Amino acid sequence: MRITQSEAGWFCGLVDGPCPTDQWLVHVEDPGHGAINTFYGVVRNHNEGQAAASVDYDVHEGLALKSLAALCTEIVASLPVRLYVIHSCGMVAVGEASVVIAASSAHRAEAFEATRRCIDQLKIRVPIWKREIAPDQSDRWLDGHTIRVD
Repeated sequence: MRITQSEAGWFCGLVDGPCPTDQWLVHVEDPGHGAINTFYGVVRNHNEGQAAASVDYDVHEGLALKSLAALCTEIVASLPVRLYVIHSCGMVAVGEASVVIAASSAHRAEAFEATRRCIDQLKIRVPIWKREIAPDQSDRWLDGHTIRVD
């Protein structure tokens, strides 16, 4: 796992293959926080009417880590939360997690907002591309999101 961590209350990283779903708690627990919200993005067996068996995530690691760190810094600066974000690189099969986000806060609204904002912005700002693999092993690259605001 390639990680970036901040003393400001966030942890982010990239992992080869599926994301572990059992390592986030230690990074977000806080005795002053009464709410913890988690989001797992899991590979599904279909997309746009076509069957899927797995997704191969192509990641520009240096830029992705820098973008994740900037995103985490922004969220923690604007919301009173602790934040954990991990994303997969490489192959992830149907049913496995490709992204894990956890946020804790004193109250639930901020934890919900942090995870929602994080996944929405991650999909736009972090250089990760998806190649979907069908059950017959054919593949196709999926359209990404523009970073342009106009």
